[in-house]
Amino acid sequence: MLDSLANAFAGEGIAIYWGIGLLFFTAEYWWPTRQIPYSQVLAQDVVALTTYQVFFVFAAQVTSRISVFHYSYWHWRALPFAVKLVVFLLVLDGLAYWMHRLWHTSWVWPIHRWHHSPSELYWLAGIRASLPQIVLANIPYLLAFPLLKPVPSLFFPLYSYMLLLTNNWMHMNVTWQSRKLEWFFVTPRYHRVHHLKEIGQAGANFGVLFTVWDRLFGTYVDPERVDVTGPYGIQETVHPVRMAIGV
Repeated sequence: MLDSLANAFAGEGIAIYWGIGLLFFTAEYWWPTRQIPYSQVLAQDVVALTTYQVFFVFAAQVTSRISVFHYSYWHWRALPFAVKLVVFLLVLDGLAYWMHRLWHTSWVWPIHRWHHSPSELYWLAGIRASLPQIVLANIPYLLAFPLLKPVPSLFFPLYSYMLLLTNNWMHMNVTWQSRKLEWFFVTPRYHRVHHLKEIGQAGANFGVLFTVWDRLFGTYVDPERVDVTGPYGIQETVHPVRMAIGV
């Protein structure tokens, strides 16, 4: 199943990714939160994207060998797929929230700081992820996946693009804001709080898809009470290669 997700990074998947990326660039051009020196940052983020592709293939090979108890019994499997999908997304996002908080603990932070290293935040900057981070990021998916069975084959490509779009969306450099929407879903403004340099490793607004977890567990910071325009980045100075491999 993770191998199916990895296929989204190959061939026509990359073409689709960059095609959608042009839409993100257009949105950032017309409604920027701050001016981004794309000529200075784009090349390194393309390298980060390529690194992510390679890392994801290796991570999929590692995590695909992890055996997960198939706790989805026939009563559950008989439910409409739409119902199972909603439950799956809630469980997955809850697990991802706690995994994200784990990355911000002092002893796991090194595998996550590359993601926080960009001083310019825009849609492609969020693609940075070390190899151990990608491996750990796959664990919530593995644990929640039995909730979906049986799974239509169309689910895998659609879900893989949803992951990429969600990641790109939350890191967008746009002025769009909706306090009502943020009661339920993570928005670019909501997630910019998480990348503020002053917050750093301590972390806040850990939600990936839904904001309910931050509100429930005390990690919510109101975007209207801080300057979400930056600065972004990390406090420490670490060689990029070290950050990429997570040490």
